[in-house]
Amino acid sequence: MGLAGGSISGSLLRMHQGATFILFRRGIASIFPMTWGRTLPPHVSLDPAGAYQRFPGQGLPWSHQQIRTKARGNEYQPSNIKRKHKHGWIKRIRTASGIEVILRRMLKGRKSLTH
Repeated sequence: MGLAGGSISGSLLRMHQGATFILFRRGIASIFPMTWGRTLPPHVSLDPAGAYQRFPGQGLPWSHQQIRTKARGNEYQPSNIKRKHKHGWIKRIRTASGIEVILRRMLKGRKSLTH
């Protein structure tokens, strides 16, 4: 789709008006041309990335939005089975390094040697 005879086609106009409304609501419409049914000059494109080229020092407007990622702080979800399998007596006694851990804890006088 493009400019046909110097005017914007109907569906492209509605799409552009919707995009302009969203940009206006977000407060960044001033960097995009507001056409509202008028014909665009030949040097103005409807591509939003074209506005980025006019401001080379700034990033794209939508790149400044918050990126939501996984919530932090809830990493530890305790499970007795996993705790016993990783740090329990059976796991320690099976390996040479595990036996060393038990012996070190014995020498130190720990009340609890393993989980």
